[in-house]
Amino acid sequence: MTLDARGREAGRAFRAEIERMETTGADRALIERFERFRAGKQRRQRIGAGLLAAVAAVAAIVIVVRVFSPLGRNRPAAPKGPGGLILYGDWDAKAQQADWFTVRPDGSEIHNLHVTATCAVWFPDGSKILITNDAAVGAGTPLRPAVVDPDGSNLRPLEATRNPDLNLGCGNVSPDGTRIALEGFGQDGHPELDGIYSVRTSDGGGLIRLLKGPVSPPRYSPDGSRLSFFDTQEGVSPTGSGALFVMAADGADPVRITPWGYAFDDHEWSPDGRWIVFQRPYGQLYLVHPDGSGLHRVPLQLPPGTGALNPSWSPDGTWIVFSLQSSDKAEIYMVRPDGTGLRKVTGAPGAQEQKPDWGTPPR
Repeated sequence: MTLDARGREAGRAFRAEIERMETTGADRALIERFERFRAGKQRRQRIGAGLLAAVAAVAAIVIVVRVFSPLGRNRPAAPKGPGGLILYGDWDAKAQQADWFTVRPDGSEIHNLHVTATCAVWFPDGSKILITNDAAVGAGTPLRPAVVDPDGSNLRPLEATRNPDLNLGCGNVSPDGTRIALEGFGQDGHPELDGIYSVRTSDGGGLIRLLKGPVSPPRYSPDGSRLSFFDTQEGVSPTGSGALFVMAADGADPVRITPWGYAFDDHEWSPDGRWIVFQRPYGQLYLVHPDGSGLHRVPLQLPPGTGALNPSWSPDGTWIVFSLQSSDKAEIYMVRPDGTGLRKVTGAPGAQEQKPDWGTPPR
């Protein structure tokens, strides 16, 4: 089928889908399903399970119309993006884990790392990938981090912290590559251990508790002086939402920078430290300065019934990569911070491609 034919077919399907939504109230159903999901999410699934079905309502063809314009051959070529590799996971809702891949920003050279984990992020210098070592969890063996090489090989557990009642989950590596800030939570019956912790990247030892409470995985500022995190509290609406906070890297002076109810847990600092991109209910991308000023929406026009999740910056700060979620699939997209240049990076049939993280591995 030619590009022109695909464009015409997608356009017809798009118009039909709009008419269906007007009669079925799919937008309302989207919100209701999202709220039910967030309300039912268990604490032990905080390590990354918040992506299961965050946004739902329409078929994948609605996404396709954003890529294949009805203009067909008159559509301009997609702009060239920056280099590096995008790390992302194909989420398995039943296993509550993902299989991890890398891909170039132009969608080429998809590489299966043969790594299964809840979370995975690049080291700042691109030399390694931090993962949750889910495969090692068992009776008497709590969750701990591990590192792998950029091709997924040479797994090294970071298990020097010995407390058997404490799980150490998803996290982020300091800009100098020496420390990991990550969420910690107690085994059943030990909620007093919930909080943000820090350990060494060399062996996972040197445990320091930075903040108490059931909060989300933190993110380092580019200069390493601050950490951001997501938190919620009873009565916040919509269900499962909360606010973003910024504190010193040692856990001092946490300050709320968004209104309550404005954020879900996915967020990241821009490379220059001026902005934090985050996900706002439902499936909208927002930017805010670390001091709470400049709050505004990325003017991204998405198809009805889809949502933008898991935003992350390109290494040069000129693009935002994110997961575009619909009812039956999720694909990796990228867009400029001003909402222009929307383009698809990946889109395997039926896949749940989520949690993108953009790095620059050494050659």
